[in-house]
Amino acid sequence: MSVNDLSFPPTIRLTQAAEARGCKTVLINPYRVLSGIEQGKFQYFVENFSHPPDVVMPRQGSPMGDYGLALLRQFMHLGIPLINGLKGITIARNQYITLQTLAAAGLPVPDTFFITAEAGFHRAVERLDNYPVIVKQMDGMGGEGVNLVKQGDDISSLCEKGLKGKKGLVVQRFINPDHRRDLRILVVGNQVAGAMVLTPRRGEFRSNFHLNGQARPVQMSRQWEKMAITAARACHLEIAGVDLIVGADSSPYIMEVNYSPGFRGLEGVTGIDIAGKIIDYVCAYHDPL
Repeated sequence: MSVNDLSFPPTIRLTQAAEARGCKTVLINPYRVLSGIEQGKFQYFVENFSHPPDVVMPRQGSPMGDYGLALLRQFMHLGIPLINGLKGITIARNQYITLQTLAAAGLPVPDTFFITAEAGFHRAVERLDNYPVIVKQMDGMGGEGVNLVKQGDDISSLCEKGLKGKKGLVVQRFINPDHRRDLRILVVGNQVAGAMVLTPRRGEFRSNFHLNGQARPVQMSRQWEKMAITAARACHLEIAGVDLIVGADSSPYIMEVNYSPGFRGLEGVTGIDIAGKIIDYVCAYHDPL
């Protein structure tokens, strides 16, 4: 389920991998689904698709709104399995709830504050030992809605704009990209399917692949692998992209967990058939034998 059409790279790769295994896929655009309760029974109607799917894979990303959650709940009430499920998506679509969940599981996360007013921002900066700090939207993805805030920046304007939607903002300790390693680890089931290390381009503090960050394969330590798998489990996700930063002092921190991770860069630098691993997991999960 995604708002992106078949020109979107992950959608193309998942479709190719499914067809190679004899599975039929249908792209469900949530904006084109009619769901309802008719005479006490749950109903839904999808364009050009008359049979209920064996499984639904939500791929909308963290900006999924209430309409998406309502639709997923409709599928759940109809007995259609979701990978990932509603509980995991509810956690992962919110940056601070994700960090709460990880910290509660004993996993290391960067010092972070959740603010709802400008006064809270200034207090958070004091607690984080002054500027610079990272400010994030609750539902940003792919580096969007992430800002490096320095002394002298227009804080009032930043807070007014960022807090307008009444979702709050995350204020986080800045980890200098110098001598830092940014890892994207993709977990499928209870295994790491692949991992890469990302290096921000010059002058950029974000290392996201689509922001022209450099990527290369990485040899996973047992510690990192265990942390990634534990993070996915803690967030109730079967398929997850786990972003882990290792600072200059070798201290690892989990920054984010994504329930619909992209994997074009990971396939490109590792040569691993990530789409195939995802489809194999889904097929095995629903094989009645």
